[in-house]
Amino acid sequence: MRLRGMILGAVIIIAGLILSQGAAIAEERPEFNPLASIKENFQVNVGKRISVRTESGDTIDGTIARVGDHNVHISKLTGKDFYDAIVRIDKIESFTFRAR
Repeated sequence: MRLRGMILGAVIIIAGLILSQGAAIAEERPEFNPLASIKENFQVNVGKRISVRTESGDTIDGTIARVGDHNVHISKLTGKDFYDAIVRIDKIESFTFRAR
């Protein structure tokens, strides 16, 4: 009887961990509105990972830190541990994000 109770308790704990992890993953997924401007999409997704392509052809991968009137602050750049970037919003050609 005691063993059954322990097994049931372990199953409940594991199920809770799995469900909470799934919820955390779902919360991290960016939500973008194709009818909104790039600035509005950035503002809604502060803290999410994106990849930005500028007019000059440069690609910047990182996390949206802050969004200003004319610039976006991208932190935690991929491959550049100690660097951040400030990108002019009007110079962004496109951006990509993990949707699934």
